[in-house]
Amino acid sequence: MRGKWLKILCLAGLVLLLSAGLALAGGRGVSDNEVKLGFVLVKTGPVAALGIPQGNGMVDYMKYINEKGGINGRKIKMTWEDDGFQAPKSVAAVKKLITRDKVLTIMTTGGTNQTIANLRNIKRYKISNIPNGLSLEFFEPLNPYIFAMGAVYKWQYQVIMDYIKYDLKMKDPRIGVVYTRKEYGKKGLEAVKERAARYNIPVVAELVLPTGSPDASSQVLALQKAKANIVVTCDVLPSVIPFLKTAEKYNYWPKVFGFNWATDDLLVKACGPAAKNYIGAGFVGSWSSDDPGIKLAREIAKKYNRKPKLTSLYIGGIGVSMLFAEAIKRAGKDLTPESLKAAFETLRDFKTGGIFPPVTWTAKSHAPSKKVKLFKADVKNRRLVPITGWRAPR
Repeated sequence: MRGKWLKILCLAGLVLLLSAGLALAGGRGVSDNEVKLGFVLVKTGPVAALGIPQGNGMVDYMKYINEKGGINGRKIKMTWEDDGFQAPKSVAAVKKLITRDKVLTIMTTGGTNQTIANLRNIKRYKISNIPNGLSLEFFEPLNPYIFAMGAVYKWQYQVIMDYIKYDLKMKDPRIGVVYTRKEYGKKGLEAVKERAARYNIPVVAELVLPTGSPDASSQVLALQKAKANIVVTCDVLPSVIPFLKTAEKYNYWPKVFGFNWATDDLLVKACGPAAKNYIGAGFVGSWSSDDPGIKLAREIAKKYNRKPKLTSLYIGGIGVSMLFAEAIKRAGKDLTPESLKAAFETLRDFKTGGIFPPVTWTAKSHAPSKKVKLFKADVKNRRLVPITGWRAPR
């Protein structure tokens, strides 16, 4: 009897060891036929409109991949957690995805503040992550599990100032800056002033416009008084749209520039003729482009009956999922958090068909490309169209 129980215990131990070995070989969130991925993006609250199109793009691309057979014989299961654009909720969502849902990784933890709040967990759980925040601190110095995507605000405004200097070639340029006191607004103001000083272009006004202000009369009147013939905005769409409408009301028609979070077809649709002098910088291709990645994005949107209001964010979501799909493919059958990270670090000049600039990440640098395109309003067709190729700061 004793010998029988000993055999049973040995057999049970062997099964446990084999199970543990199989689990280790497959990695967290990975089985023979499935890969579990999570991401954290706002779905509810006052800024839900920013998270929903990106999240839909991420989900739709993986659904498209699954219908083509998945990746290395595995289907992708996506879990979307809503953080309400709040850092504490993002931290809770990350822990839930890792400890309860047991996902392989979390594709994005959201914006700058949310990602900063999650830095410890990203490192602890080896979460390869492409954040929405465009902050130098995410990749300088190297953070081993953050892969930055998109030119930081400073670089975007440097490209804008280069364009003003070398492409516009105005006889007497006079710049007014309209900015928010949020981090991206202050970074934009600093970059504009630094580049303007280098190029001997006067900055004749620095005006605060709180994010979401419905009217910009005082700012427009001050800019007119200062005789600013160029306005650089350092704020997001909900502020830039009313600024352009207010400028139209006062018959004020300077060249107006903005950065990626204000570079979307929605601006032209909302402003109409008020947008006729608007030029935006962005690291995501145009919805109307014939580039293969953008054409695919439009096909996927049609396939899954999506009509994104913020097309740049939907395209960006598809681009993020495209990068994860490529890394999962390169990692092969032995897919683990570490092998996924290593696969990302093999990308060299990787092209997303015009969705993003070519991507290069190595074991020593996870920095994004410095390149952006400049887009001009096409009022007649209610869209933004590219007026440059990919450009980096001079």
